[in-house]
Amino acid sequence: MKVSQKIAAAAVSAAIVVGGTTAAFAAGDGSGSTGKADKIAVLCEHKDEIVPTLTQRQTELTKRIAVLTELDTKATTAGRTKVAARLEQRIAKLQGRLDKVSTRLEKAPAWIAANCPAA
Repeated sequence: MKVSQKIAAAAVSAAIVVGGTTAAFAAGDGSGSTGKADKIAVLCEHKDEIVPTLTQRQTELTKRIAVLTELDTKATTAGRTKVAARLEQRIAKLQGRLDKVSTRLEKAPAWIAANCPAA
């Protein structure tokens, strides 16, 4: 995956969860509401790309976890406890990312339906 694709995927994923924090900032003087509307408009322009991007990211994370789990098994079998511990930390970190992506993927269709006009 290219760096630009990773950045785009992160931006789309982050923008999906921005709603609550943007509302908190907009409550101050009302000037933040146009910023939120602009972000929603941009996301709606790319609504067809959100679910495939999240699905691709989910697949890549799953593959990486499988590879690291295999390496962890080999390291544990070979008695390399420090290597196995590092691999387990990496697996745990990736599992956390996978959980976040999966949650975003579950919420994305409902968010799109609620915020983007059907065209």
